[in-house]
Amino acid sequence: MKCPYCEKEMKKGVLSGDGGTKVRWKEGNKKADIWDALSFQCEVTAIRYSFFGFTAEAWFCHDCNKMIIETDVVK
Repeated sequence: MKCPYCEKEMKKGVLSGDGGTKVRWKEGNKKADIWDALSFQCEVTAIRYSFFGFTAEAWFCHDCNKMIIETDVVK
């Protein structure tokens, strides 16, 4: 996917967190694991933390630090 801001290629990955740990983004189709957490890698600093955990597919542009999450809203 091309970044709509800078037109460079974005990386597809997974946002993950469990409410008790930091939210992380990891390239690929698997969420960050305990080894990523112990090495302080993949942390998403702009996320606000809550009691409930989550995971979501997201595209990230390393050049302009923008993230796109495809979603829908249930009415």
